[in-house]
Amino acid sequence: MKPKKKIKRWQIPLYSLFGWSTRVFFALLFATCRVQEFGREIAETYQRENPGKGLLVATWHRGVMFLVHHFRHQKRVTMASSSKDGELAAQAAEHHGWIVVRGSSSYRGFEALKELVHYFQRGYSGGLVVDAPRGPAHVSKIGIITAARMTGLPILTLMWSADRCWRLDSWDRTIIPKPFSRIVVAYAEDLIWIPQRASRQEMEAKRRFLDDTLNRLMYQTDHFFTAADVLDPRLIAVPEATQAS
Repeated sequence: MKPKKKIKRWQIPLYSLFGWSTRVFFALLFATCRVQEFGREIAETYQRENPGKGLLVATWHRGVMFLVHHFRHQKRVTMASSSKDGELAAQAAEHHGWIVVRGSSSYRGFEALKELVHYFQRGYSGGLVVDAPRGPAHVSKIGIITAARMTGLPILTLMWSADRCWRLDSWDRTIIPKPFSRIVVAYAEDLIWIPQRASRQEMEAKRRFLDDTLNRLMYQTDHFFTAADVLDPRLIAVPEATQAS
């Protein structure tokens, strides 16, 4: 299957300009924001105990803007679709020091996954927005589970939110922090491991567990700034229906 919309040669400089523009815009915007992180030590402990090995990082597509900036120039690799929208995302990521593999669940997905695995095996960490490229929102694709099974690397789940932000009218409801806002980033307390001999049923069960973990973190970070006397967003009780959504 070929990508539906091919980028014309004359458009390439415009996409590159967009990438440079995002670098400047993100730097100016996020310099005004105050960021609190909870649970990052789980990643730091893993990397200290496993030098030279990468991590698979999973989150929802809605938060890709801040994370491209937050993890800039840190030996990161990700995947972007071959569509025009994917080219915009790829340019933004590449101008922040990310390596971008082109592909999606609907176009050269397996080939792109093999490329990602190649980087993971060389010690890169992979940031995957697991409900990409076009949803449904908050439902992961099986790709990151497959990558974890193939590489033996664990999956680190994280989510972020802001006390003041814009939400785009898009399928993923992309969130953009407003200037001088507070941002909270929460990491799950445990890594997700996929046995290398996992069956399809076991992989699907892990995928659903991944969804539950991300949806729980999403609820907790979204409610952190309105919760009274809560020092860590991961202590916020999550309605059962939210975790199962």
